[in-house]
Amino acid sequence: MKITLNGTGNDHCLVFEGSMTCKFAREIENSIIDMMRRHPRINVDLSRVHEIDRCGIHLLSVLKSFGGDAVKIIATSPEVEVRLHQLSPIHCHTRPGSSASKFRKSPAMQAASL
Repeated sequence: MKITLNGTGNDHCLVFEGSMTCKFAREIENSIIDMMRRHPRINVDLSRVHEIDRCGIHLLSVLKSFGGDAVKIIATSPEVEVRLHQLSPIHCHTRPGSSASKFRKSPAMQAASL
């Protein structure tokens, strides 16, 4: 697991690369807490994550819950996208498909709800 903070000023992006799994939960949690203390607004890039489990999804949910609108997930890998949609009913605090939903629907999910 590699975690990088890119950006300057008020524009920061937290980039996760590798596995977001229970094995790395403490490292991920510490990075998220540190980053949220130092930066009021954050973009999150998950496009380089090749494996994510329930621990990783839970940490993303916590990040979104505490950060609210100041945290944006700007990119996801196919693996993350699949897991988010498999587990989103467990971790979303809003009705799936509502405008307040934490994660965007995949094209397949959008088509299924038409």
